[in-house]
Order: sequence, then structure tokens, then C-alpha cells
Amino acid sequence: GSRNVVRAMVVFLLAVAVSAAAAPAPEEAYRGADRALLEQVRGQFKAATESAAVTAELIARMDGQLPGDVAGWPAIFRAYRASLEGLVGKHSHKPWDKYVRVKAALAQFAGLVEAHPESIEIRGLRFAFYYQIPKLFDVRPLALADRAVLADLLLRRGDPTVTAVYCREMAEWILQNGDPRPDERKKLAAALARPD
Repeated sequence: GSRNVVRAMVVFLLAVAVSAAAAPAPEEAYRGADRALLEQVRGQFKAATESAAVTAELIARMDGQLPGDVAGWPAIFRAYRASLEGLVGKHSHKPWDKYVRVKAALAQFAGLVEAHPESIEIRGLRFAFYYQIPKLFDVRPLALADRAVLADLLLRRGDPTVTAVYCREMAEWILQNGDPRPDERKKLAAALARPD
């Protein structure tokens, strides 16, 4: 009777508490991050996508300024480092090197979005990388899931760690390069049309 109702309520409340705890605020991804270094990385990342030299320079800067093993870095830096690893592969002219670098980048991305599902920046970095690599790496389902979630996140703007300008640029990039589905396209267009 009433004991079962109480037990059911306790189980329900625990489930709510666990699900709330399982999705940390987007700010958690930036805990301990050096803001000046983050701005430098953000500022040069677009150039890195087109330049092996800028990619190498950013990796050297991050590896030189951030302590110890990459696995101990703030999540946002781990995501950028994973993307940069993938870019080393993109810029390489040797097929085996491309493959090895992409595999290393995939390993570095493992668990980051799952640990910070509300982070637009981390999810955006993973989507941009996963969507552009060959299908043989078998990450297309994750990329498609990221694209759907990003459409919602960009429309909702519940991530205070990224600017409205960043959100608009991400929405534009997905519209131009990410082949969004019609429902995603509507959300991204609405995100672009926001007055803020």
C-alpha cells in the first residue's frame, strides 16, 4: 500500500536527481580554463582549419601552456585539442598519417559530449569534425545526433558560455555545410533570426 507509494516516490526523486546531476551546466566544461588562452585558441581555430602551420602553432601553444596530460585539461581545451589532432590528419599528405591522426582525435573526443551535453561549443566542435571525416570511421550516427541537438541548443540559447555571435556563426555553418534535415533547418533559421 502506502509503503509502495513512498518507495515509488523515492525512486522517482532519485531518478530526477540523477538525471539533473548527469547533465552538468555548460559552464562545467570551462572550469579551470585560462580565458586568455581560450580566446587565442578560438580566435585562430578557423585559420587552423585551412593551415597546417596554424594548426601546429595552436597545438604547441596549448601543449606548452596547459599542464600535464591532455586528459586532465578542462573539457573545452580537450575538445579543441581533439579537433586540432584531426586537423593535423586533414593537412597531412600521407594516408596512414591521416588515419592515425583521425583515430587519435576520435579517442580524445570519447566521452566529452556525453559529459557536457549542453555545451554548444564542445558539441559543435565534435559535429564539425565527425560530419566531415570519411564514413569508414563509423561516427556518422553521432554526427547526426549532434546536429539535431545543436539545432535545439542554438535555438534555445541555454549555454551562457558562448556569445550570440558564436551561436549565429555555428547555425550558419551547419546550414551551409551540415545538410540539416527540414525540421533542423527551421530551428537553425529561427536561431539566426533571434534579435539578441
